[in-house]
Amino acid sequence: MTADRPGRWRRGTGHAAVLVAAALVVAVTPASAAPPGHLPGANGGGTPGAAGIGDPLFPDEGNGGFDVTHYDLAMRYRPDDRTVTARATVSARATQSLSRFDLDFDGNTVTGLTVDGRAAGYRRDGDELVVTPARSLHRGHRFRVTVDYRADPAATHHCAPPNSPITSGWLPTSDGFVTAGQPSCARSVFPGSDHPSDKAGYTFRVTAPDGLTAVANGVPAGRHEHGGETTWTYQQRVPMATELVQVAVGHYTVQTAPGPDHTTIRNVVPTSMAGTLGNDLAVTGPQLAWMRQQAGSYPFATYGVLAAPANFRFALECQTLTLTSAGMFGALPQSYWSPVLAHELAHQWYGDSVAPARWADVWLNEGHASYYEASWADREGYASFVDRMHTAYTKGDTWRSQYGPIAQPSAANLFNDNVYDGGALVLYALREKVGAARFTAIERAWAARYAGGTGSTRQFIALASSVAHRDLHGFLTAWLYGTHTPPMPGHPDWTTDPVG
Repeated sequence: MTADRPGRWRRGTGHAAVLVAAALVVAVTPASAAPPGHLPGANGGGTPGAAGIGDPLFPDEGNGGFDVTHYDLAMRYRPDDRTVTARATVSARATQSLSRFDLDFDGNTVTGLTVDGRAAGYRRDGDELVVTPARSLHRGHRFRVTVDYRADPAATHHCAPPNSPITSGWLPTSDGFVTAGQPSCARSVFPGSDHPSDKAGYTFRVTAPDGLTAVANGVPAGRHEHGGETTWTYQQRVPMATELVQVAVGHYTVQTAPGPDHTTIRNVVPTSMAGTLGNDLAVTGPQLAWMRQQAGSYPFATYGVLAAPANFRFALECQTLTLTSAGMFGALPQSYWSPVLAHELAHQWYGDSVAPARWADVWLNEGHASYYEASWADREGYASFVDRMHTAYTKGDTWRSQYGPIAQPSAANLFNDNVYDGGALVLYALREKVGAARFTAIERAWAARYAGGTGSTRQFIALASSVAHRDLHGFLTAWLYGTHTPPMPGHPDWTTDPVG
């Protein structure tokens, strides 16, 4: 994410502001349900799954006792009443014998719930949906939870941590909606295990009135016209974190072109701006080719930018379909928005394909993306890479004092300057330590070894040491966990500003 942080448009002073509130409606055949709040006892023993996976920063995110393998999300948008009706089918495997389990789900109105086709009990507990199946689920059992619900995208949600530019997973536009779930607001859009370590495949089936276009992550898998509406289907087979889900409906034009590695470039722009934005987004192909040289083959089948007709001050690396505001392109020069797009593209390798194992590892997302953002800006002659690293170095001790070490952010300031440019500075220090060729080998090895999964800071340090054929544990530990900024290799004259 390039977000609402001081000093830039994406770090501007305003929080996400939407032009016009609209909403979604999805019609589905309701699943059976026990009366709301009724939790019949499950037969066959088992114990309750934990409410969260135990992430030190956000202990209640995700869910214990099962791993999600696939989401099937069916949504229907009807502009007349501006609501969404939806059916989420969550396929999972029990990792313990379960008498009950939780799904992360904030807001919305549940209208039916089944487990393996049988009516199940459920109740709401804050942003947890507590489910008691008719029968206990034995360890290893593959099961399916179907939740029918109605959503009001304009409703208040409580999914975001402090200082987040995103306060709901729904972003209404003048003619539909987009979604933005990072870091913990996917739960306001659909029920699931809302932590980046529990990745899964996805099928999206989005129905909208004729004349509107629906898009989502992944590869288009057909569309069906029926009774004045069209259902659009997309498949995301490569595992994806919930925070990266993108579903959008509006008056869009989809512009496609061949890309490197047999990739299809798919940019989605408001039809009224198709000419202008189509020219601006022609940068997508060259950026893909350039990032391939840095990080290795692109990890997905499609990539593009969704330029939404709404005014918000962030961009988000939704897997295969980066979200940004269409207004950014007219309001700011290319020297600004082109590096922002490079930042979000870099996330496809670092943050999407390889997700953080825990939220404290988020510097692996944002540090990498900021590093390549600065590299692209330097390549295009917009701004000096070394100057940006030098500036970050001077602020290093101040950032560590304010936010903590780079790999130990707080929940209250998860997306902070030290995670972004401080993380990029760690990578620059590593390159200066091992040399450019060895550094590129480390970057490619990291993206390849953990593709489709998750990676931790400890694993990155171990991999860097292995690829560099030298022990980098002490060096990287000081940079990532130290309370003071270490000396920068190759720049003995660099100093940090006094704290305070």
